[in-house]
Amino acid sequence: MQIRFWNEYTTALSFMTRLGSPRMCTNEEIAATMRQFFAVGLTVGIVITLPFAVGAFSHHPWVQAWLWVFLSIWVTRALHWDGWADIWDGWGSCAQGERFWEIVKDSRVGAFGAIAMVIGILGQTILAHELFATSNWQVLIFAPIAGRVASVIIGHLSDAPKSSTQGRLFLQGATRQTVVIQTTLAVITGTILCGLLPTLYTTLLCALMLWSYLRLAKLQGGINGDFLGATVIGGELAAMLAFLI
Repeated sequence: MQIRFWNEYTTALSFMTRLGSPRMCTNEEIAATMRQFFAVGLTVGIVITLPFAVGAFSHHPWVQAWLWVFLSIWVTRALHWDGWADIWDGWGSCAQGERFWEIVKDSRVGAFGAIAMVIGILGQTILAHELFATSNWQVLIFAPIAGRVASVIIGHLSDAPKSSTQGRLFLQGATRQTVVIQTTLAVITGTILCGLLPTLYTTLLCALMLWSYLRLAKLQGGINGDFLGATVIGGELAAMLAFLI
């Protein structure tokens, strides 16, 4: 059991971050990484927050916030931000069917994707500043957890379109048991780090986000990896915002 956990964990790290050693993965290994999204989120949260928790730039919360967002982007190779921009490009275009997926899979960033990037990065920077300024840095450990667990939930609640390949593999790993375990761990961790009420607010904001994404997915015939990435970013923003409500 411990060996399987470690193998899944290191595979998920190598696939979604710079913290693991790059390697080729089988389809089964990619699907199994869904069971480790909580652990990956916790790892990312600790790695990018710890320097500031121990006092780096402690008198300059804006610098801390900017560096926290930079580290988040660097550690994850901007993997989830790519999905965030792609989904907003497709959503903003009001296209449907094949045209929607063409826009989403286009490597170029359109106007709506650019606007989403500005809103998202600026939003995380402002929210991180408020949390650092009030010495609530522990919320920034929880935020990456909330985003990744939310992506597991949406993976369980929707199907992949016929054209999806890698996204379909992830969705296969989003079983009911995985959702229950990951969500339970996230709620417990959120309550410990942030408190019961902020965790409840995070849950409500994430539920609203998932509802809106699932409406779009139903219209377009399913979700792919870009939806998962967009959910990660949205969940992080929700957790950060929820603590300040």
